[in-house]
Amino acid sequence: MGMVRRILFGMALAAGVAAIASGARAADKPPEAFGEVSFEMPEGGAYAQEMITMVVRFYFKTRATTEAMEQPKLDKLGWVQLGRDTWAPTKIGTANWFGVTRRIAVFAPEAKTYTIPPFTHHVTLIDAEGVRWKVDAVSKPVQLTIAKWTGKTDGPEDEDVWWLPAQSVEIKDSWTIDPTTLKAGETTRRRVDVTAVGTLAEQLPPMIDTQSPGLVVFPGPVERRTEIVDGLPVAHAAYTYDIRPHTGDPVILREVLLPWFDTASRAMRQAIVPGANVGQGMVIPGTPLADGPPATGPSPALAGLIAGALAFFAGVAVLLVPGRRDREPVMARLAPAWNGFRRTLAVRTAAWRGNAAGLRGAIYELAREDRRAGRDWLADPAVAAALAEFDAGLFGRRPGDAAGIKLSPIAATVLRARAARVGRADEGPASGLVSPFGH
Repeated sequence: MGMVRRILFGMALAAGVAAIASGARAADKPPEAFGEVSFEMPEGGAYAQEMITMVVRFYFKTRATTEAMEQPKLDKLGWVQLGRDTWAPTKIGTANWFGVTRRIAVFAPEAKTYTIPPFTHHVTLIDAEGVRWKVDAVSKPVQLTIAKWTGKTDGPEDEDVWWLPAQSVEIKDSWTIDPTTLKAGETTRRRVDVTAVGTLAEQLPPMIDTQSPGLVVFPGPVERRTEIVDGLPVAHAAYTYDIRPHTGDPVILREVLLPWFDTASRAMRQAIVPGANVGQGMVIPGTPLADGPPATGPSPALAGLIAGALAFFAGVAVLLVPGRRDREPVMARLAPAWNGFRRTLAVRTAAWRGNAAGLRGAIYELAREDRRAGRDWLADPAVAAALAEFDAGLFGRRPGDAAGIKLSPIAATVLRARAARVGRADEGPASGLVSPFGH
């Protein structure tokens, strides 16, 4: 009996050792297939809505006869596959493998960390003897972290700015009728085509506002499409506008600046939707209106403009007097003052020259440069009322009023409201630079 027990124990021990050895050999055996997911992104990380290339690769020890890659749901991520999967032989160490690669452009809506679930590749492998078997290769979950915007200008987190990251942006426009030949009541259709490389059509602006005083502008539906060109998404959007002048007077369709983030140089840039002259006998910006009163001598606005300039340079002279203890930071103190005076100079000059169309354009451009502050001072009740009266005379809602528009009070109202919101430091130094329009 004891002999039988010893024999059975020896057999069990041998079976256990054999199982352990078999398990060890199985653990040491390389996999027949495996997958991995990686990301191609700029050094320092990518920002929200910026294109990131997700590279999905699977490797197989032998040839595959059938295959299907199962992609997980990429919740909250925009994505587009960048062409077909590519197969190619590859070496891992000294062994020969077969590999398949899929490239996907992904776009994260905000700065945070996203988890990419596993991809699964279902394949049927075949060996040299023709034996076939099925394998499911599964990649590991990976995390994608999106960086927060650190730039000085408005970024993806700013709700007031349309954020457009791209490798390049191109804008073209065309007209069904030459806008310079339009008369009152005639309509032309303008088409603005925006092409951006490295983004999706859905990320282009919903509409580009080209409304301009003196014109009736009816925007049409936007046509969008995304195509894959040379392994990159290229977004196209076509914006159409039916444009008709209010009156027979020529007007300016303003240009529009479209900010975008250059993903190659990591810098903000601006694309331009060009302006246009609409109507016959176009007034050239910077010249007096043809029907304006002739200049017979220096006007009060001119005297104020000259006085303001002289006061500015007088302030410079005072600051540069030898012996002043604070002369070292002179340029730092003068720079904001000069910049503020320079930015408002177009408004002052247009008012002095009697250029009503030029004044309206200069006011709008100044508001655009001031960004949020510009929107604030344009909404000031005094400014809104002054501009409403201005437009009524300038664009013919009350015919005959244009010649009687007093431009200096309008400019003064605008600059006073601007100074209250932008700050008087932006208008001139404390050493005596005052506005030519008395604010």
